[in-house]
Order: sequence, then structure tokens, then C-alpha cells
Amino acid sequence: MEFFFLTQSNTVEILILILLLLMLIVIWWADLYAWIGRVKTALGTNRIRISGLPHIVTPSHLDQAESTPHALPENRESDSISPAVEIATAVTEENRVHASNIEKLAGLVSSVRTLIARGMTAEAQVLIVEGLSLDKYHRDLNLLLGQIYEGDGQYPSAEYIYKDMADLHPDDIEILEKLANVLIVEKKYMIASEIYKKILTLTGNTETTLYMLTHISNTLEDSQSTLQYAKQYVLQWPKNPEIIALLATTQARLWLRRDAIETYKTLKNLTPYSSEITEILQKLLLEEELAGNFEVKES
Repeated sequence: MEFFFLTQSNTVEILILILLLLMLIVIWWADLYAWIGRVKTALGTNRIRISGLPHIVTPSHLDQAESTPHALPENRESDSISPAVEIATAVTEENRVHASNIEKLAGLVSSVRTLIARGMTAEAQVLIVEGLSLDKYHRDLNLLLGQIYEGDGQYPSAEYIYKDMADLHPDDIEILEKLANVLIVEKKYMIASEIYKKILTLTGNTETTLYMLTHISNTLEDSQSTLQYAKQYVLQWPKNPEIIALLATTQARLWLRRDAIETYKTLKNLTPYSSEITEILQKLLLEEELAGNFEVKES
């Protein structure tokens, strides 16, 4: 009997132990299952994040990446500005500044001209210096500065400016004329003559150009050139007594007496009350008559 109770007690204990083990296994399995679920969830989230990332060049793709160095990954997002955008922005800004400077310089030129017209040359020079700080080779501002120098009698300074402008604008008639006229004032007639000859090739037989070449040639005592330019002038503008007188004087100097007589007759018609022209004409007529009589006697 005693053996029976002992055996039964041992059996119960074993059963209780087995139940405990089963409960532990169930609890352990539940925890394991829950842990596996969390791992799966975490892995799924990482795959979603990884799929949204840009493609990264790995060593296995290095050769392909080097062969296409400018290829950009798909869906690439970058906070940096591309060089093309930077250049375009810089060019746009430069154009804006340039346009602003042009507008400002135009306003300065207008103001300087107004000041010069009012005789306020010191104030005009201040504005010119301001403008030349933006563009030291600005054509109009340099010419206005040269004009101020001429007005002040500073002809070498004006010549220096006009020469610089002539180098930059070799076919600019206004600049060439200003330079030549300053040279004439400085009595540099040879250089002035060459400049006006260039102007003649650029403009043709204009009145001003022929007028100046006639006078410069006469000053240089170049009778042939004086005769050439005076005749060209008179053919187009036949009522200018000044050039006609130079033509007549040159003809007489070159012993073209008959041509000189005809030219003086034309001049006398334009200036009928000039006693000097009348006397010269009478003298030439007498010389021509004497020369005619001498030729008859010789024959």
C-alpha cells in the first residue's frame, strides 16, 4: 500500500513536470514566432527604403560608370547647381550690368553736353571721369573731353585723345576730322593733309573735305595739289569766292595765265566791287596782250 502511494506520487510529479515543460515550450514558441514576425516586418521596411534610394555605382559597375562619366542616375536629387546653370546665371547678370551701364553712360553723355553748352566745363569733366571709370574707351565721352581741352587751348591733350579714338575707330569721319583740325591748329599740316586725304577716300568729294585739302595744300605751297582740289571744289560749288580766288592765284602762279584770266572774270562777277580783283585781272590781261604781241613778232 505504501508502495502504491509512492508510485502514484511520482507519477503525478512526472505529469506536472511534463505539463510545465509543455507550457514552457508553448511560451518559448510564442515568443519565437513573435520575434520572427518582427524580423520579417523590419526586413520588409528596409527593402522599401532601399528600393527608394538612387542607384549607387558599386565596384562591379565601375567600368561602366567610367565609360559614361556624364551619365546621371535616375531619380537623382541634388542640392548642387549644375555648371551650365551657373554660367547662364553669370551671363545673365553680366548682361544686366552691361545694359545698366549703357543706360547710365547715355545719361552722362546727355548731361555733359548740356553742361558744356552752359559753359560749365569743370562740372562736365567730373561727369566724364565718372563715365570713363565705367568704360575708359567710350567714344562720345572721350570726344567731349577732347572738345573741352580744345576750348581750354590744351591742344596736345586733345590731340592725344583723338589719336587714341582714331586707333580704335580708324574709319570714323568725325574723329578723323577732329584730329586733323587740331593738328592744323598745331601747324602739323603734313599729317593733317594725309588724314584729310583718307577722309576723301572714305567720303568722296564732299565740300568740307575739298575745302580743307585746298587750304592745307596752299599752306604747304603745294601748287599742283591746290590746283587739283580747288578745281574739284569749283566744279561742284562754283559760287564760293574764297576757293575761286585760291584757284585763280594758283593758276597765275603756275603760269596758266589764260585759265587764271577766266577764273578771275568769274570771281569779278561774284565780287563786282572788289578793286583788288579788278586790278589783278587788268594786269593779267595786259600781260597776255604783251605776250601775244611778242609771239607775233617772233613769228
